[in-house]
Amino acid sequence: MSKNTEELILAEFRKKMRTDIGNDINNIPIADLGIDSLDFFEILLYIEDNLDIIIPIEELDSTVTIDSLISSIQ
Repeated sequence: MSKNTEELILAEFRKKMRTDIGNDINNIPIADLGIDSLDFFEILLYIEDNLDIIIPIEELDSTVTIDSLISSIQ
């Protein structure tokens, strides 16, 4: 996966965040970023639709981080 793709995924998460945690959010569980399940689902749809990536649903749970999500789709 290219660096640009990773940056696009990170940007989508930042758009949905409801808290200001800082710049290093890649290893924080998504549930702790202030992103609710609907926002998370919208991000996943964006990734699949716009980046032509299939996300394995079995990889997703409340402890998933951005880095682990990126690793699972590489």
